Amino acid sequence: MTKNELIERLSTSMESRMVDILTDIAEERFLVKDPEDHFTINDLIELTFFSKKEVAFRFAWMLEYSFVNYPCIGAHLDHFLNGFARQDNPSCMRHYGKIAAFFTGKKVIGLSEKQLEQTDLEPLVDVLFAWLIDEQVLVATKVHCMQALANLAPRYPWIKDELLQTIYHLEDKESIAFFGRAKQVKKQLGRMKI
Repeated sequence: MTKNELIERLSTSMESRMVDILTDIAEERFLVKDPEDHFTINDLIELTFFSKKEVAFRFAWMLEYSFVNYPCIGAHLDHFLNGFARQDNPSCMRHYGKIAAFFTGKKVIGLSEKQLEQTDLEPLVDVLFAWLIDEQVLVATKVHCMQALANLAPRYPWIKDELLQTIYHLEDKESIAFFGRAKQVKKQLGRMKI
């Protein structure tokens, strides 16, 4: 499936079968032997900025699925990070936050040895904190931001105290979903020897 075919397919109504359709398209992309005529991961990254927000969401969902299920994030990490701060679609921000939590976590697949260590993640940290304190950002995005920041605390020790202070500040303002993840993140940070 080419990039244009992908745009056309994802721009149509999917009704209740969205997850099945997106999964099938992503699976086909990675199972094909000659991907020359197929959309690329970089295409997906760019398409998460598509003008129709609900269509951009579908591309972001597929991007997350691809990164989590296939060892491909390493080759596209810089491109993904370069677009991170530009993302302003609330539905896509949720997936971007989840991807950040994934590739900073222990279960990441697809990164080369020391790739994260050699990548400047401070701009990402700035965006994650900005999204975390922004009242307009959805709670689902905030919990992924919290997790990604906690994952990065061993690398940037100053994050631990800053994140704890931010969590304490937000706990009374956010929903029970935020509180549940905040409790887990505080435990994770408490176990760190920083």
